[in-house]
Amino acid sequence: MITKWKVFNFKSIREETELDLGPLTIFAGANSSGKSTFIQSVLLVAQTLAHKVGSRSVVLNGALTSLGQFDDLKSNGGESDQITIKCTCRPLPDQDPSQRRSPYISRGGFLYGPRYSPLHEVACEISFDADPSSPERDLFQIQPRLFSTQLSCLSRDEDNADQKAEISIHQSSKDIAGSESIEVVNEFDDQLRASLAYAVEIDGNSMAEVYDDFKSARPIGCILRHFLPERIVYAIDTIQEDANAITLALQDDGRRPARMRRSISGRDLHFSGEILSVLREILKDTIDFDQAFKDKQVSLFGEQFDEITFRSWQERLRGISRDDRIRIQQVLRDSEDLFDRIYQAIKSSAKPESEALAIVQDRPPRLISEAARYLDSFFASSLKYLGPLRDAPKPLYPLAPAADPHDVGLRGEHTASILELHKNKKIRYIPSGNFKEPVIDRKTVTRTLEAAVIDWLQYLGVANTVKSRDQGKLGYELKVGLSNSDSTYDLTHVGVGVSQVLPILVMCLLADNDSTLVFEQPELHLHPKVQTLLGDFFLSMALCNKQCIVETHSEYFIDRLRFRIAAASPENELNHQAKIYFVEKASQVSSFREVVINEFGAISDWPEGFFDQSQEQAEAILNAALAKKRKQKNKD
Repeated sequence: MITKWKVFNFKSIREETELDLGPLTIFAGANSSGKSTFIQSVLLVAQTLAHKVGSRSVVLNGALTSLGQFDDLKSNGGESDQITIKCTCRPLPDQDPSQRRSPYISRGGFLYGPRYSPLHEVACEISFDADPSSPERDLFQIQPRLFSTQLSCLSRDEDNADQKAEISIHQSSKDIAGSESIEVVNEFDDQLRASLAYAVEIDGNSMAEVYDDFKSARPIGCILRHFLPERIVYAIDTIQEDANAITLALQDDGRRPARMRRSISGRDLHFSGEILSVLREILKDTIDFDQAFKDKQVSLFGEQFDEITFRSWQERLRGISRDDRIRIQQVLRDSEDLFDRIYQAIKSSAKPESEALAIVQDRPPRLISEAARYLDSFFASSLKYLGPLRDAPKPLYPLAPAADPHDVGLRGEHTASILELHKNKKIRYIPSGNFKEPVIDRKTVTRTLEAAVIDWLQYLGVANTVKSRDQGKLGYELKVGLSNSDSTYDLTHVGVGVSQVLPILVMCLLADNDSTLVFEQPELHLHPKVQTLLGDFFLSMALCNKQCIVETHSEYFIDRLRFRIAAASPENELNHQAKIYFVEKASQVSSFREVVINEFGAISDWPEGFFDQSQEQAEAILNAALAKKRKQKNKD
């Protein structure tokens, strides 16, 4: 679930604006005040991470929204060249694994692990621009340049102890070829060369994890998938790494070969004559070195000190007695200066002209990788959006072979096919009957998707039944039954309210836990009574751990929430479930003001223009009636 969202220098949101988001977050305000702007920033992140071309830092025009060029997005009069967006998410605990559609998310042929991780909190801030000083500015207008990204996470273990991890990536002004004195930079592919344009900083605990594999590692670049780190590029000292690999192999007796890295130069691990001299010196009081390591009566270690591979060392070690082998292993493990001595031996035998530096790529440290995977999975597959304009009712809905099989579409155009595909799927939800009384019964039930949709259609009063049917190449048929008739009708023969409400119900009820569902004006074309009861439905979704972000002009919707908050018992209060923001636009700059509903359902600090037109109108009617009454009384 998204707990915080920050926007800066984005369209009418000129000032840095960070909002707390609740399970049910509502934006209200006048037209063109900035409500949709805030939502567009969320959709921008979602469509970027869902995009298949990972080299795009941000995708301005994609599946969810079309935002034009960078200069169309940057705030007029803003002093900064960068647009900044930051999200903070809190993964919800996996309360019901059976309700997940899949425990793994596939991305480009790789399984990205469980969707529900031990992460307690994940935050990511990105800044992007069109680089006004670059000759590629015209290209950056359509494909903005990533200026910086900061990814941090908090993990909480079984002992309730927190572990933090953080990575900071930003554009670097260093010269790529000269910054690391690595002559082979010109041989890199374009992706690796581009990665060196970023400066990378990683927290100490995460770097300690890196040092387990690369003792001399120093981050110098990053390969990104959009704005998330996919692989870190390190500069390493090949002599140190060879010495470290050999030391680990000797002290571990070769029982963990998977952990050892092959020589960075591409050769197998090998023991030079100088290394063998070090080993002979260390083991001189343990065994007769030359006597123990003979092969076919020929001494391996004469004056020439021939090289052998590590595999040969293991074979010869297995050829001696068990007691001698144990003594050798113990002495090597107890040798505290083994690494230093091997390092000096390799260094002394290295050719003067050989290059000691090299570049390697590796996945980010564990927690950083988990945080990036969570954000990628969450925004690419767990965030859904339904726009304000629904698809026109049709007798048959065409096939959509390329559509997401869990998404009703931006206009609800895939509702019929999605309902038909999943109508027998078992889901958990709060039935509408639990909202018949002022105090909500929060108990959930398990029913089929079709039964749940019919339940809420009846509660909202727009239909009595709904039936979907696959008509083959003709498409999908969707028919509803009304309470005053025994017949069923397609959506072209019933009120528009059904076609407005049905995509909302299917989208919400089918969604997984820890999903975020975004709606713009869900109340369009709905009767005030339906708008009122729709507030109950969205509240039920929030209570089922499905976050809903709603932009609305409906005071009936808000008033229903006020009623439910006022009716809730003290032990089951609902204030923390709903966040309401009133958006104003003064001097072409949007501002967001939280509207707090107290435990009695009252709004103590009522913003000017916040659904006050009807109250003003009611007051005007009363005043006009009183004036007319006085006038008539004076005539009498």
